[in-house]
Amino acid sequence: MENQLTVEPWIYNLDEIRGNDLPLVGGKAYRLALLRQNSLQVPPGLVLTTHFFENQLKRSHLTTLWAGSPDVQVTTDALSWLSDTLKTKPIDRELTHTLNQQLNQNFGPEIQSFAVRSSAIDEDQRDHTFAGVHLTELGVPRVMLPVAITRCWASALSETAAEYRIKHGMSIQGIQIAVLIQPMLTPQSSGVGFTINPLTGSTDEMIVEATWGLGESLVSGKIQPYSYKLANDPPRYPVLEHQTGNVPPPDDEADMPLSPTELTALVNQLEQIQAIMGEAQDVEWAKQDGSFFLLQTRPVTPPANTGPMLDQAWTRGSHVEFLPDLPSPLFASLLERTERQAQQFFEAAQIDVTPYTPYLKIHLGRPYLNLSLIKKGMNQLGLNVNGVLRILGYQDRPTQQRRLSVDWQILRRKRHIYKALWGQIRQAETSVQEYQKLVEEMVVDLNGVGTDRSTSELQTQLRQHDRIYNGFFKAELPISMGIAALTAISSTLIAPLTHTPGTVVKTLASQGIDKGANQLNQSLLTLAQNARKDQSVCHYFKHASVSFNDYDTRLAGTLFLKQFHQLLTEQSYRATYEADLGWPRYLEAPEVLLRIIQHYVLSEHQTNTSVAPILLWSDLVKPATGLQRLHSWRRWAVQPFIKQLHNLLILRHRLNEIRAKGMTACRQWDKQLAEQWVKQGWLTEVDDIFWLKLEEIERVILAGVGAGLTISATIQARKETYQGYAQLTPPFNLQESELPAIQYGLSTGDRGNLDVLTGLPVSPGQACGTVMVVNSPEEFEPIADEVILVTSSTNPDWLSLLNRSAGLIVEVGGLLSHGSVIAREYGLPGVANVPQATKRFQTGDVVLVDGSTGVIQVLERTKKT
Repeated sequence: MENQLTVEPWIYNLDEIRGNDLPLVGGKAYRLALLRQNSLQVPPGLVLTTHFFENQLKRSHLTTLWAGSPDVQVTTDALSWLSDTLKTKPIDRELTHTLNQQLNQNFGPEIQSFAVRSSAIDEDQRDHTFAGVHLTELGVPRVMLPVAITRCWASALSETAAEYRIKHGMSIQGIQIAVLIQPMLTPQSSGVGFTINPLTGSTDEMIVEATWGLGESLVSGKIQPYSYKLANDPPRYPVLEHQTGNVPPPDDEADMPLSPTELTALVNQLEQIQAIMGEAQDVEWAKQDGSFFLLQTRPVTPPANTGPMLDQAWTRGSHVEFLPDLPSPLFASLLERTERQAQQFFEAAQIDVTPYTPYLKIHLGRPYLNLSLIKKGMNQLGLNVNGVLRILGYQDRPTQQRRLSVDWQILRRKRHIYKALWGQIRQAETSVQEYQKLVEEMVVDLNGVGTDRSTSELQTQLRQHDRIYNGFFKAELPISMGIAALTAISSTLIAPLTHTPGTVVKTLASQGIDKGANQLNQSLLTLAQNARKDQSVCHYFKHASVSFNDYDTRLAGTLFLKQFHQLLTEQSYRATYEADLGWPRYLEAPEVLLRIIQHYVLSEHQTNTSVAPILLWSDLVKPATGLQRLHSWRRWAVQPFIKQLHNLLILRHRLNEIRAKGMTACRQWDKQLAEQWVKQGWLTEVDDIFWLKLEEIERVILAGVGAGLTISATIQARKETYQGYAQLTPPFNLQESELPAIQYGLSTGDRGNLDVLTGLPVSPGQACGTVMVVNSPEEFEPIADEVILVTSSTNPDWLSLLNRSAGLIVEVGGLLSHGSVIAREYGLPGVANVPQATKRFQTGDVVLVDGSTGVIQVLERTKKT
């Protein structure tokens, strides 16, 4: 029978919701319940479950239109009619009685004003947030709650909601909707917060927008909020940028909606929310009586590319020299977090690489450098890109232009870049010293996890990993760029004297650089010679097992063992791959060195790997003959460049050694933390922690048991993924378009710039199209294939128009206005805060909208009629 009621459950309060209740309470209520369970402040609430909604449909004989049947198909027209009908139908008497009982039991008679919010099962997801689609009613009197509830139900079945679902490939049959009822707050200020930068995806930045009173005007895009960009650097979270809003403060309030102390407290809560949810979040909040209340949280919509995807070229570069084929996921996550440092370097060196694309990515478990970005930078330096890349080892295939060269005209024209770069190179010695001091301080701070450490102390210690590697990257990048430039210039100068100028330059400049490796090798040779002299030691190496797991007992009391232990102590921070903190140090895995010693012991001839520097120039560069005598000046001209190159190579070697010590300290701290997690049953073995990413470890630290119990499944899944990666042999250089084929084992006009306007970039990408200025949705007409919508502000009524537009220009609005959120979901380039946009543009203008920079170019003005 259609009117047969589902008995239970009809209504939950937020504290009754459990892990498997998402299908009953919807995404919004479920997430808020999770925050309450983790001791964050969320107003109490009642959830009218999906069973409550279904019972209303059954008692009203409307189920067939909603769920369909063998004879009835669910259509957008049917849902639209059902949406209108629901608003006119009173809620069933039995359901109303149960609702009133729960209201009195949970809130008492004194609360008479409520916020009523839709909570659909599939909303607030990463790829479909339904921002502004489902209804929220604020300040609802108790007697009007049934009306607000039916309006929320109706919004989930509306034409706008159905079109949104179809656009995102979602079913419109049997749409599940719950409703959340909470006491109405009267906040002094409110707003939204992003745990990452939603425009760039940068995890180093957090965004907070705030206004006075209720935040509805902010979310709807009707005002320009107070905006803060903060560095994700606890515990201070310094403010990087600040913009004042266009709403004056009330007479009895301070000048700003948030004080510095309140702002810090808020972003600290935002980090906790991200840790609990396990991914980047945007959060609606309200401040009342000095406390922050959380009203909604959902995943941040990732930045979308709207134009044709750039087929970026990528290279393994120098990573193959100092990293294993598949670095640990923990180290890979550290690499990915250096993006901000790369961008700052290009800006400081005045190298224009706009539009900026990521400098580094992890492809198939392996780090790749953005070859397209590197080439763009080298071209501005006047360097022969292919020649330099070949010398640096970044080119794995032959190129047509074989001769290394420098375009001296470009070099003179771009001398300001060289001046800026030279300024950074001159500071390299100071940068290395500062980095050494930083690492020394961090090593002391990382000394011991301790069960008595607070959550904030553990988080700060974990963040030292980030500081150590970012500090290295900041110091190393100008050194590497200087090495590339000096190598190119030096090689060009001596090119007429040798067929291999790059080899000559690198050999001359690198004399005596890698002293650490040579000293270690010499120590191993000495130990091997001593082993030959001791019959028992020599016998052991001749018959030792592959693992050498018994060397301590078998060699006990020998001079060799004493000397070997001393070597391990001296080289405690050294490893085959010292940069990767997931790789065992020699002190933990002595069999690596024992295997080398065994090789020397069993070898018939001992070799000395040192080189006599005095022979290098005469051996590598032939005497000048014939016309080449005219080039003899090149020998003395190149000497200063080679000397400076030598100094930079020494600095890079020192830098690598300091990093090795820092990474070793991080590894020891990670293992101590892992030992605690093994005891708690969260990890199977200590080294499993290196299969986690830094942000995942931080999440467990902040969220505790709830997150800790899930990481073993994450680790197992990642191990299986990496087993697949290990079977692949991706090329040294690749195009991004080649990745799918590799993963599956397959082969592999001038426009006039008539006017330029700027605003707030709210949705990245570029779009060129014809302007349509509209003041209300009813005025919209598809006047061209690519329409750029220009309006004063947006609200949920505009969502269907955004679906039919190529770009968006808005007079007011923030990063989390409905238009901005949906524009990012649709990959629609958008610019907000363009004063008098509806007057400065006319319908018919042709414009180029850049939602990444906030720049709008008017390409063609329409002819006035």
